[in-house]
Amino acid sequence: MSVTSPAPRVHAVLDRLDAWGDRSTARAWAKRVAVTVTGPLVVLVGVAMLVLPGPGLVVMGVGMALLAVEYPWARRVVGAAGRGLARLRELVLPRGAGAGRRALGGVAVAAFGVAGFVATTAITAFLGAHTLL
Repeated sequence: MSVTSPAPRVHAVLDRLDAWGDRSTARAWAKRVAVTVTGPLVVLVGVAMLVLPGPGLVVMGVGMALLAVEYPWARRVVGAAGRGLARLRELVLPRGAGAGRRALGGVAVAAFGVAGFVATTAITAFLGAHTLL
């Protein structure tokens, strides 16, 4: 599997971080330690948010993006996730499709969002009603 090329703006940020780290050995180690400690913690917070209130998948993505600053395996994972999301977006909201198909995709996305909100609210209310104080 090859490392995917990031977007130009992301590439510019990564180049600035690499240039900052290349100025001294201490900075390179500080960047590596910060990424190695912070990235997994952010991913774990995202995992916890899958069952707690919060945007768990988004936070997990941010943690993986942090790890991708330093580690090629994380860049491959983030790249594969991006390609998968792009395919999913094209499947649900195709660019060359007719207006009816695009409207159906938009309605499906909205219905999925509403169903997720209702399910989260119902689970939270159920757990709140059964909490022992």
